[in-house]
Amino acid sequence: MNNGTKIGLVMFVIGLIMFFLYGIYQGFQKISLENIDYFGTSILIIILTGLAVLFISVLIEQQEDKKKMKNEIKKEDFEP
Repeated sequence: MNNGTKIGLVMFVIGLIMFFLYGIYQGFQKISLENIDYFGTSILIIILTGLAVLFISVLIEQQEDKKKMKNEIKKEDFEP
């Protein structure tokens, strides 16, 4: 795992934990868009940002692996 994947995963997990704990703190009140305050909104932003960073870093990592694989296959095919 590279640094982007680790950061995204940590942000996503921390955001989920914070959101769960905040839900317990609020006493599992009915959540609607009118009831979410600034703290809840910031937690959702952390979750979505972590998920986006994780998704993008995984895509970049896959593209790098694909390029490495293409280069290795080409070298192997041309050798006798």
